[in-house]
Amino acid sequence: MLSEDYKKWVDENIRLIILKDLADPRSGGSTNTFLIQKSLERFSYKKSRDYICNQLLWMEENTGAVKTRTEGSETSAVLTRAGRDHVEGRHTLAGIQKPGDAE
Repeated sequence: MLSEDYKKWVDENIRLIILKDLADPRSGGSTNTFLIQKSLERFSYKKSRDYICNQLLWMEENTGAVKTRTEGSETSAVLTRAGRDHVEGRHTLAGIQKPGDAE
């Protein structure tokens, strides 16, 4: 069983990875749970699409870093100004790892 501190660190790290992916010019500022799942696998995170959807919804509801849209079983996300400001270090959002911390 994972300690709560480690689980919190993983969740915050994954949220930052998602925001960085959204901020990448190649993404066009939007992505979906399938693409996020593939991206997280680069960091050896094996997470379900439900988990990813929950992280997107958490960021939307708690920080305003993303806007989500669900169609059928697929959830997509768009980066907001708050999310971009966090990734670029202009503002810190609670619950999302700071860029430059051990990623």
